[in-house]
Amino acid sequence: MPWSIGVTLKSLCGVEDMESIVIGTAGHIDHGKTALVKALTGRNTDTLEEEKRRGITINLGFAYFTLPCGKVAGLVDVPGHERFVKNMLAGASGIDIAMVVIAANEGVMPQTKEHIDILSYLDIKQSIVVLTKIDRVDEEFKELVLEDTKEYLQDTFLRDAPLIEVDSLSGKGIDALVGHLDSMALLVDHRSVEKDARMSVDRVFSVNGFGTVVTGTLSEGILHVSDEVVIYPQGHPAKVRNLQIHEQDVREARAGQRTAINLPGIATTQVSRGCVIAKKDSVFATKVMDVRFSLSRNTNFTIKKMDRLKLYIGARELIVKIIPFGVKQVTAGQEAYGQILFEQEAVVRKGDAFVLRTISPVETIGGGRVVDPTAPRYPKVTQEILDTVRLKDTGSAPDMLETFVRAHPLLTKDMLAGLVYLASIEDTLHELLAAERLIRLQDVFIHPDSVGTFTEEVIGLLRNYHHTYTLRRGMSKAELKSRQTFAGGDKEFSLLLSLLESRNVVKAADNLVAIADFSPQFSPSQQEICAELEGKVRECGYTLPSLPELVGSFREKQQVMEYLLQDTLMALDGQLVIDRQLYQDAREIVKELAAKHGVIKLPDFRDRLQTSRKYALLLLERFDKEKLTKRAGEDRILL
Repeated sequence: MPWSIGVTLKSLCGVEDMESIVIGTAGHIDHGKTALVKALTGRNTDTLEEEKRRGITINLGFAYFTLPCGKVAGLVDVPGHERFVKNMLAGASGIDIAMVVIAANEGVMPQTKEHIDILSYLDIKQSIVVLTKIDRVDEEFKELVLEDTKEYLQDTFLRDAPLIEVDSLSGKGIDALVGHLDSMALLVDHRSVEKDARMSVDRVFSVNGFGTVVTGTLSEGILHVSDEVVIYPQGHPAKVRNLQIHEQDVREARAGQRTAINLPGIATTQVSRGCVIAKKDSVFATKVMDVRFSLSRNTNFTIKKMDRLKLYIGARELIVKIIPFGVKQVTAGQEAYGQILFEQEAVVRKGDAFVLRTISPVETIGGGRVVDPTAPRYPKVTQEILDTVRLKDTGSAPDMLETFVRAHPLLTKDMLAGLVYLASIEDTLHELLAAERLIRLQDVFIHPDSVGTFTEEVIGLLRNYHHTYTLRRGMSKAELKSRQTFAGGDKEFSLLLSLLESRNVVKAADNLVAIADFSPQFSPSQQEICAELEGKVRECGYTLPSLPELVGSFREKQQVMEYLLQDTLMALDGQLVIDRQLYQDAREIVKELAAKHGVIKLPDFRDRLQTSRKYALLLLERFDKEKLTKRAGEDRILL
């Protein structure tokens, strides 16, 4: 085995094909978590000298063992000391089964309560309570601790969790604990492998000869050796050189597995705990998100608008401000929708769990779930906005997807899949398209209401333009795009404009856009000027008149000329005017000369046009720009 993250199992054949689960310990300092892990796995997870000296776990410790059912259990020993709660949160984010450890000689303690609160917000589906150090107390004291523990757990998510008594040093009760964990492992839901791979980094280190290694629990998807990934939020591209699961080299890692990834070419300074390893564009780096959150029943804290807090998501700690929706404040035990404003970018997906803590004094006060990871800032929170956020959170699959498309128009199916997080997005999209609740524009989707908004804006801009410039055939596409505010990129603008053309709302030609039924309107005097200007230009033939000669400083003549230059006339070199039909005739003469002589000589071309060398050369240079001809010495050839 060329590289390792620290532990070698005797035998884990076919490890990449084995089902894995992650079991996390939680509990007060010195309640026996590390000793319990060692009793289960044979490994001491206190690896740092400071940890061994002080007898407490500071950083996350990991160990592995195979359950009787055949599943491999990765055991995360998280710190219990209050100073290291953020490390505990980093480990808890990928847990399938929570193992809450309570010492028989002390019972439920402050950090026990805090860890239980944290686990409840992380929505871990299965949990077990382990009463440790039972050989250190007599039976009567143990029964008192058991009674107090059960009473406290009654009002928590652990009320129905099994409670197992063990002594890690003698091994008493360990077999019974393994039996319970084995039964629980069979009920663990398979994590999604349909989504793109994502892993929140909880450890970073370097291995000689291999470079940077990151570890974490792969929360979704499948990751392969040689896959190209991105380190978020920094955006560094990287390539997976090696993968390990349970210290065994593998070709792929699947959701739910504790995974080590070797990232060559990435310095340890370019990635840190809390970063996310994911496929490009599969997660959202955001500074604003809509959420559903609640406060712990144990807290005395009240959340008000723009309160500053610590937020923990994945393995990252961030400073945020929070805005409750629909209420002035949120108190203990209450739930609300709201918006989180980040000081630094967070990397999230819809449905991600987070924990909230105060800044000083530090206290875990609540937590919640991400509803919309790319929400806009709201000038004012209306009932309509609150209803929309609620639909994004708890609506049916079609209603939820429709609401997200209305809020985030012109996204691809893959981007919507990452944003909405539905298992059956293909079927739901098909249903919405058939009911005309969504519109597909090539590879992006848009809501009919959004098309209506774009249409109204474009019609308004064009109507004002036509009113100001009555003789112009339309606004340039570039100007229209720069003045409209709905469509972002060139592609999206072109798709929406094409949709309006297909609906006969606008017409587009020669890079100009106009309302479909618009046509320039000439006054009697403008009609006379039009005939005069066209006649003069045709009379001049290939002895090209200039714009100042034709219109001078007469405003009305200038307006008519603007129209004609979009229709029957054209300008060469910005100033000299030629009839469009004469210009096309000159192109045909060039082709005739080339067919007859093989090349186009300037004197021959000049003579055919019956003009001067100056104007003949000007036309040839224009043909060069249009790629009709190419200079060859003193002559031209056809391309």
